[in-house]
Amino acid sequence: MAVINSTERLSEADQFLRDELYCIADAKLVLAGWYMMVLQNGRSIADFTSICAMMQGQYGHARALYQHLGRFGVTLDEVEWTRGAKDIRSPKLLDRPPQSWSDFVATIFMAEQAISTQLSAYRTSLADRTLARLADKILKESRFHLSYSVGWIKALRKDPASIVDEDARRRLVEALDWWGEPDQPDIVFSSGYRDASDSDLRERFLKAVGETFDVPDGIAGHARSWQRSIRRNGAPGIPENLFEKIRFKNRELAMP
Repeated sequence: MAVINSTERLSEADQFLRDELYCIADAKLVLAGWYMMVLQNGRSIADFTSICAMMQGQYGHARALYQHLGRFGVTLDEVEWTRGAKDIRSPKLLDRPPQSWSDFVATIFMAEQAISTQLSAYRTSLADRTLARLADKILKESRFHLSYSVGWIKALRKDPASIVDEDARRRLVEALDWWGEPDQPDIVFSSGYRDASDSDLRERFLKAVGETFDVPDGIAGHARSWQRSIRRNGAPGIPENLFEKIRFKNRELAMP
């Protein structure tokens, strides 16, 4: 697809696509930050190597998506160095730090599943074949991330005192915030960039979660003031203390 100069006016469909890709990329950026901060709490050498690999993967995926945003006139300098906490568009699910190892496992399961579910709708896009190929590549590389969390869920359930299922129920409500109310207008889908609507993707996500956890009937997120441009309720941005932990700090060491 042609690169849109930053001085040109984006079509409505391109504005919505740009915003959604920002949200997906920022979700991966913040999730990579989670892996970085939790690394020292790994339970074994295998955990350390796995978390390192997942962190590296998420950073790589985020940067690839940011580079794709270049077709809208967005620059890496803008996304990596000029934004503040209020500009980050990650899911509200990742705002609250993990309270325990089981909460961490439940949260990364929900986050990885939500991001992969959303990206899966781009694999067959005829409107942007470059994005389709990128989405397919990211999804293939992310399968291990879900396998890691599912493996830990099974291990935690062996302990009768485990609360991983309770943690998952709480985090599921937070994860659903990413989709807002069902059946709202969805221009990214109607314009042909995605092969499924947000409403269908929400149901696809719940079905995937249901293969690992019990999903209560009628579960819903809090969609009182949901905004599509940031894919969350309430004010934009992430907590300042979280941003300070995950933001890039040493520009002189950054890869070009």
